[in-house]
Amino acid sequence: MNEFEKWIDGRYEPHEQKQKEHEGIMSRIRKDLDAFDEACLAFEEEIEELAEKTEALLKKHKAQYDQS
Repeated sequence: MNEFEKWIDGRYEPHEQKQKEHEGIMSRIRKDLDAFDEACLAFEEEIEELAEKTEALLKKHKAQYDQS
């Protein structure tokens, strides 16, 4: 390896290290976002179930009230 190639390698080595760090950070962010999306979907399903149960109870109580 000649001096010029060594100089080039020395110039790009910090860049490559920063690129690897950036890729690692981005990978962790993607994993966190995926976990967040899953949690949001689960929460949305729970809310929908709760809304259905609440609506059913309201209809039941309204029917009982209308009969009295």
